[in-house]
Amino acid sequence: MARFIGNIEAKTDEKGRVFLPATFRRVLQKAGDEKLMLRKDIHQRCLVLYSESTWNEQLDALRARLNRWNRQEQMWFRQFVAGVDELTIDGNGRILIPKRYHEAIGLKAEVRFIGMDDTIELWAKEVADSAFADESTFGAELEALMNDRN
Repeated sequence: MARFIGNIEAKTDEKGRVFLPATFRRVLQKAGDEKLMLRKDIHQRCLVLYSESTWNEQLDALRARLNRWNRQEQMWFRQFVAGVDELTIDGNGRILIPKRYHEAIGLKAEVRFIGMDDTIELWAKEVADSAFADESTFGAELEALMNDRN
């Protein structure tokens, strides 16, 4: 399984392409994945990149929980998959971010990739810090969470 870690800044070019960080490309290559699936996050103002195999696992898990004969659940599934784009990494290591996402997340020239274990988040650099809690809150909340589970 692909595991992405890191917090890497990059810049888009005039066509909306961005170099996928080499560390992430190596993880994909090692996992045997050549394509990425891209969708806007359902909770945050960022994009989520899935390896093709991780996307298929997520889709299978979601489909297993949703009844295709239930109108509401079918609508949720449709909405989740309708906003997905399949991306290929070009020979130079770049991906093209479709234009509709630029406005949706406030994407300008500078971006931040954040490795999130089995996915990669792509943030507009200007709003990326909103993805993090301040250090004291983070430490206290993580401590409480881990102590509750043991």
